[in-house]
Amino acid sequence: MGILRVENLVAGYGDTEILHGVDLDVAEGKVTTIIGPNGAGKSTLLKALMGYLIPRAGTVSFDGDEVTALPAHVRVSKGIAFVPQLDNVFPSLSVEENLKMGGYTLTRELLGRRIALQYERFPRLAERRRQRVHTMSGGERQMLALARALMTEPRLLLLDEPTAALSPRIAAEVFEKIREINTQGRTVLIVEQNAELSLRASTTGIVMADGCKAFEGPADKILTDEKIREAYLGTAKD
Repeated sequence: MGILRVENLVAGYGDTEILHGVDLDVAEGKVTTIIGPNGAGKSTLLKALMGYLIPRAGTVSFDGDEVTALPAHVRVSKGIAFVPQLDNVFPSLSVEENLKMGGYTLTRELLGRRIALQYERFPRLAERRRQRVHTMSGGERQMLALARALMTEPRLLLLDEPTAALSPRIAAEVFEKIREINTQGRTVLIVEQNAELSLRASTTGIVMADGCKAFEGPADKILTDEKIREAYLGTAKD
């Protein structure tokens, strides 16, 4: 069994059901990418995994313990962190103030050590530690969002569209940092529209469609199999 196991997950908003019995088994220490068309339920799935949305049915287990009904802050304490696509930093605060917010549960001594560690991981943030976030580029903000999530040293990192609205060069930098984070021992689960870039950084690929898991397999198989690409990515390999 993987570090994250999802069984028959059903979830939605109001009277609308978005997820229709999703099953996942996410391998520990690996990068897994979830792709699929808009409206497939990808972001809803991440919200349910983080505890922002309590499922109507099914179970979510982390490291062998069921967390289905636990609120988000308890899941953070268990070792899960989430970087949403939008509103993932505080624009009016400085870089360092954002990092402090990410480590608000830590002791003062540990907080200082964790901030120093993020500056080692993200040297560009160290250079801008006093800068207000609203004056920073999109790529710098995304790096800060990653750093803030890492303040708790999570075992599982959930990322929703980490390269949205970024240039190809900056998107590549973000994924280089994600690979680095993974090599440090963290499991990473990514929802991403840039399928090519994300799958190349992943071990496993999952395709969602209409609120269900449509396909799961090795990421390189999704990238190279023409039938899979045509069915799920809309393009054949050149």
